[in-house]
Amino acid sequence: MKKIKIILIGILSMGLISCEITDTNVDPDNPSADVVNAGAIYPGMITQTHRNIVALNGRIAGIVMQQFDGLDAQQIAYGQYNIGESDIDNSWGFGLYGAGSMTDCFVITQNNTGEVSALAKLYMAANLGMTTSTWGDIPYSDAFLGDEGNVTPSYDSQSSIYADIQTLLTESINEGVASGVGEFFGAGGSADWEGTAHALKARYYLHLTSVDPTAAQNALSEAQMAFTSTADQPDFVYSLPAQNANPLYLFDNDRPSTMGFGATLNTMMTSDPRLALYTTDGETFASDDLFWGKATSPTPLISYWEVKFIEAEAIVRTSGADLDALTALQEAVRSNMLYVGVSTTDADLYVNTLTLTGTSEDKIETIITEKYKSLYGNGPLEAWADYRRTGYPDLTPNPDAVPSFNPSGVIPRRFLYPITERTTNSANYDAAISSQGGHLLDDDMWVFPSN
Repeated sequence: MKKIKIILIGILSMGLISCEITDTNVDPDNPSADVVNAGAIYPGMITQTHRNIVALNGRIAGIVMQQFDGLDAQQIAYGQYNIGESDIDNSWGFGLYGAGSMTDCFVITQNNTGEVSALAKLYMAANLGMTTSTWGDIPYSDAFLGDEGNVTPSYDSQSSIYADIQTLLTESINEGVASGVGEFFGAGGSADWEGTAHALKARYYLHLTSVDPTAAQNALSEAQMAFTSTADQPDFVYSLPAQNANPLYLFDNDRPSTMGFGATLNTMMTSDPRLALYTTDGETFASDDLFWGKATSPTPLISYWEVKFIEAEAIVRTSGADLDALTALQEAVRSNMLYVGVSTTDADLYVNTLTLTGTSEDKIETIITEKYKSLYGNGPLEAWADYRRTGYPDLTPNPDAVPSFNPSGVIPRRFLYPITERTTNSANYDAAISSQGGHLLDDDMWVFPSN
């Protein structure tokens, strides 16, 4: 398995990427557009992007989607859909905007060209996808102009953000994201970056199945140009010391017994050979014995199994070629099982029982349910996106749901904007809420209308 392994000291000293490396003392957490040391900015940009997938927003999405259960403190509140505007403020201000990953992406793309800019555009697209699918309309076109005096950015419509994602990924491919970038990551090797760009294009086209009749065909075309094995997927492997560890591991280490493995998922996986690699007792989710619960557990930007699940669903939605869809589904599940440590024999026994029968909707339910199990520990935000888009897997909302921010009690459809937007960017915040028709957890967003 090829790995993206960020070793900060090694990268900063070697400067292995072909970009402008200055000898000026630049704080990588507060980069200036005047003096850009891309070699210093890249590690933080990449590290924070992968952390965003499974840290605060991903953890809450995992609880909402019943991949995890809240056992104590705030985690119980999240499971009851009591998710307020203060709960996700840090992920907005420090994970994405402010000193976060999207600001780093912007600085690099504005001050570099070619392969250096290309990879930053790819990461910007991935971060935009995470952000818009979580909140809806978001600041983008003038979001990173604080140095020019614009500290109250307007919100771009969600439909325009999805178009921007595709433009960024196309530009990334055209600017040579496939070449030269691997050296930046040192001895750990590199992913198939052009294949990753196509994979991300497939993901974000598939998000549009409820609003764009061409979405499934577009997603299928891109999935068939993506990378072709787990060896080429863009894995980020966390490293020691502990503060650099996988966010799920760190959370359990810092706040033990406040979150557990989801009872719903545990029941769903009774006969699944991955269960013993996901949890030891139906509650523990983080330990050195569990694949996604180690300090060094990887987080792919997008996985090979997700690509194959996208392909399977897109085939059902387009040609309806059952055998081709089943082959893609089986490869998706098999690749995930082998990746996490299931034996080839046990993986084959499981995947050979998979079938796609009934209506197209029945087949999509089968695909999304299997995808839900495979996204555990590595793609909670995408599992939530799938649920809002398709209604699958068939989950029962928490009967103890708190109505404060979610009067209908449904599994949340979005997050609230963070409190800092209401207090420091109120005019644009109000305009965004008005254009979207509300600001509660059960309000739909454009890309995921109610089923």
